[in-house]
Amino acid sequence: MDSRLWKPPTYVAEKLNPGEKDIIEEKPKRSSITARLFLARKILVRELLANTAALSPEKHPSPVPDFQVTELDDGSFKIQGTFNTTEYETSRQKVKFKLNHICPGLFSFNLSRTSYQPNQLGADCETSSSSFEFMVELSLENTSSCFRHDDHCKLTAVWASINASPTFFLKPISPGQWKSAKMPFGSQRFELKQTKIPYVLHINFSRTCGEMNAQMQFINLYVNQFNCDVTFHFDTAEKDESIGGHVNILSVRSSIFAAMFQSGMQETNTRKVCIKDIKPDIFKQLLYYIYSGRTSTKLSEEIAQPLYVAADMYDIEDLKDECVQFLLSCIKLENAINLMAWAHVLSIDSIKEATLTFVESRGREICKQDDWERLIKNYPDLSLLASRRMLK
Repeated sequence: MDSRLWKPPTYVAEKLNPGEKDIIEEKPKRSSITARLFLARKILVRELLANTAALSPEKHPSPVPDFQVTELDDGSFKIQGTFNTTEYETSRQKVKFKLNHICPGLFSFNLSRTSYQPNQLGADCETSSSSFEFMVELSLENTSSCFRHDDHCKLTAVWASINASPTFFLKPISPGQWKSAKMPFGSQRFELKQTKIPYVLHINFSRTCGEMNAQMQFINLYVNQFNCDVTFHFDTAEKDESIGGHVNILSVRSSIFAAMFQSGMQETNTRKVCIKDIKPDIFKQLLYYIYSGRTSTKLSEEIAQPLYVAADMYDIEDLKDECVQFLLSCIKLENAINLMAWAHVLSIDSIKEATLTFVESRGREICKQDDWERLIKNYPDLSLLASRRMLK
């Protein structure tokens, strides 16, 4: 303990009047050194307990978990990421995600980890050598009130793996809920630091051949440009470039397209639309998502941000959510400041909060970057908020 923060108290002997008895000293007297050591030990134990409470998850929420949702070719889904937990006390982490139109609703994937100390120590303050044992339990829940239970979209299997362990199944316990058995996770030394638990979750649905064929036929309409009744041209293209679409499909998926083709605007008559603010490759990904419910290629850091802007411009909410969830998994030292400023401008609270939390934890390195100077100049309010978080 820092000697500057605590000093042994100075003892002043109390003077007694002549003839008075000191009735307080019926106990055996401690020497001055023993008394000071005893008091110091009590204060040390008290401060250790206070520090542990101050670091508990109740007062300082755990970092936002990072994960990525991928739809596989067989129609199943793979959710991969890490849970960030503390190495002591009871820890519960939650990841919320959406899949696609095949199974609508918001899913919640939870990890509960309980730590306990087999041999509880008494008053001895040497807690740094104690070991803790852990039990983990995984659960999955569809939190949507409109969750479908029909045979055409039935969740048939849920299995997972944590910390590169063999896979295990989560069993259904009620409609829309699945849970694993409690499993030992191992022992660690008692250290006040963060730890990451990697996981892989698989969700499998039963889909009829008719559903899969219908989806593929819609995709083929766009990919092969069959019977298109509207054409999109691009101002930003280096060469004359265009792509076709179908008014009815676009209008069903986007309220902006619906208004564009039904309000007597120029596009209603000419069936030609000039795209000015979106690059061709991004707009084509937007159209592919409208027809299929997914992008034609895996999301990357290069396209996720402009694709979010395009989805926001044309009111494609599910694509916006997918871009946000992907970007949450991409936060790192090299892009945290720019991503934070971008989320601040577009009012994406989840990304802004996640980047603020990251900047708070890496403040010394963040402040050395050129991007930090630009943030101070261009977004003084945001830089002030980040600075205050660093000083907590």
